[in-house]
Amino acid sequence: MRKKAELITKISLLKRKIDQCLDDRDQEAFIRYTFELKVCQRYLETHMNYAEAGVKERLEQNRDKFSHY
Repeated sequence: MRKKAELITKISLLKRKIDQCLDDRDQEAFIRYTFELKVCQRYLETHMNYAEAGVKERLEQNRDKFSHY
């Protein structure tokens, strides 16, 4: 959960840097930060999907344990 929060914070900061690059018309920095933003967003999406899949698997595995009660 901590990693997810750090990633969300980094994404927010990157968006601010991208906005600043647009204001300053700094194309090189814009490209660099945009690429880094895409990587972070993809990683966050993948991490969230993996975590969600893991929870569903554990629920399925444990369902049998609780159905006897």
